Amino acid sequence: MRKAWAPWLLLAPAILLFGLLFVAPLVGLGRLSLSEPAPLGVASYTRFFFDGYYLGVLGSTLLLGVLTTGLCLAVGLPMAYVLARLEWRSAPFLLLLTTFPLWVSAVVRSFAWMVLFFRGGLLTELVKATGLVPPSFQLMYTFSGLVIALAQVLLPLMVITLYGVIRGIDRDLENAAMNLGASPFLATVLVTLRLARGGIFAGSLLVFSFAISAFATPILVGGVRAHLMAVTIQEQTLELLDWPFAAALSMVLLAIGLVVVVVYGRLVDERQPRTA
Repeated sequence: MRKAWAPWLLLAPAILLFGLLFVAPLVGLGRLSLSEPAPLGVASYTRFFFDGYYLGVLGSTLLLGVLTTGLCLAVGLPMAYVLARLEWRSAPFLLLLTTFPLWVSAVVRSFAWMVLFFRGGLLTELVKATGLVPPSFQLMYTFSGLVIALAQVLLPLMVITLYGVIRGIDRDLENAAMNLGASPFLATVLVTLRLARGGIFAGSLLVFSFAISAFATPILVGGVRAHLMAVTIQEQTLELLDWPFAAALSMVLLAIGLVVVVVYGRLVDERQPRTA
């Protein structure tokens, strides 16, 4: 009997801490979102789902998450593959350099991007030099600039996740595919990328989750034009003092995150080899 209770007694402090710091605030948030009209109402949710503006905010947030995830995957996958296949002694140092954005505060990173994106900034001037944009063009306070800045912030999460997965894939499998007639590129796609699908899904999930809930980078780089869920929640909480509606927005964003996690889990389970 004592042996049966021993694991639960060991887990009790962690469960209590998790309940106090995570579950209890979420329950309170859910109750607050249903407080209008009292005692149990859905006026805040009705307002959200039947207002085109807030649905547009949700759409912009999801689009930001998808574009940021796609950009991080397009840049991070080749970077992680090269780092994982390097035989140099300096390879761990190069991997450490990719995590440099995580060492710096999000506010500091955002201010650095503001300097680059403002009119006269380095990146803005480089885009102007192509002649494809008018002289008044600037990346600051634009959706494109926000995607670039947020992708740079979240890129290390994608690289670190993919690096560990690709590093664990035996390189002899690619060599075997090439011995059977596949080109190096085709061998990488058919062997390494297929075996690294779990890491690709995991990295994409991390980046997407952080992107749709980001606040510091959108508010600084996107400014007042950043009509996103996190910014709207802040406005409803601190400026308009409509806490029930802000709680409803938070619960909607949380529900979307949970749906993405469930879908991700299903996709990973379907792609795992089944044994008898």
